[in-house]
Amino acid sequence: FQAEDGIRDQPRARGLGDVYKRQDYSKESEALFRQAGFASTHHYPMEINKGNRINYGWSIIKSSSSNGFLPTLHSQLKVSWNLYIKGRMTAYSGKEGAVQMYGWGLSFRPGKEDTPSNWIVNFNSGRLYSHDQVRVSALQVNVERKLNLKKFPIHLGFGMNILKANPYLQFEDSYMEKVEIQTNFINVGSSTTFFGMQLIPQIWLAPKYSMASLTIVGEL
Repeated sequence: FQAEDGIRDQPRARGLGDVYKRQDYSKESEALFRQAGFASTHHYPMEINKGNRINYGWSIIKSSSSNGFLPTLHSQLKVSWNLYIKGRMTAYSGKEGAVQMYGWGLSFRPGKEDTPSNWIVNFNSGRLYSHDQVRVSALQVNVERKLNLKKFPIHLGFGMNILKANPYLQFEDSYMEKVEIQTNFINVGSSTTFFGMQLIPQIWLAPKYSMASLTIVGEL
């Protein structure tokens, strides 16, 4: 990506929005864009038991950017044996101002009910707003396969995240142009039971980005 014209130099930034004030399009600003794109499409591998239809979770997300931890609430609704609808949201205040994020998605498992596939296809989209600083919308598609080990299931996946970032702070009648980033990644996760809840650690790895999350999930 090329440097954006018309944005004056500022001191080193630390928040989601402050980083966009610098003239050069830096690795740090790109990492923060990617964090917003990946966080707004974050999901976890979790099957809902036959007796239940809904699960809910709380995630803490940390990426390779300079920004802090991102708390997120999740829920999943089982529509049929092989189709899930998912939602996520967060709202908090930090150095970067008021941050709001929401998203939704679908998970589809091919095969038949008596012989389901070990593969799952996930479609997720989301948006993140940082007050008076940036808007990021993202679309993510990935495929995951479940491997059953002795004690811990392993979920391996790969996919693509596409985001559009629109920094909308104004500096002396100049705006930074929209930024589009595509990221190919692999993801690895597992799960274990902890006091009746599911504890799900995950990592995402890409050439210029990495992210880790820990999610606690219950069922209704």
